[in-house]
Amino acid sequence: MYSKANKVSSGIEDVVNYISGYDVYNSKLIEQLRDPSLPREQYEIKTFEYRPDLIAQDFYGSTEYEGLLMIQTGSTLTNFKKGATLTLIPKSNIDSLLRSI
Repeated sequence: MYSKANKVSSGIEDVVNYISGYDVYNSKLIEQLRDPSLPREQYEIKTFEYRPDLIAQDFYGSTEYEGLLMIQTGSTLTNFKKGATLTLIPKSNIDSLLRSI
């Protein structure tokens, strides 16, 4: 199973640090994001339709979390419409998870 290199090439929240090549399924991060015991919060899309980058900015405080948001939802952009509810792992838990990998 792939795990993060000792040297991170960009911000800790960039998913490229946790994926081996193009194989997103060969990732310890993916396995841990699917853990049902992690707390989750509901986020209703009210203004940022089709903009996961802005949803990440609103929920996590940074657009750098966009990849993590997309992986968690497993959705395509067409599902990011007004009124849709996303179930997301809170920032403190995501950051702890990233530091532990």
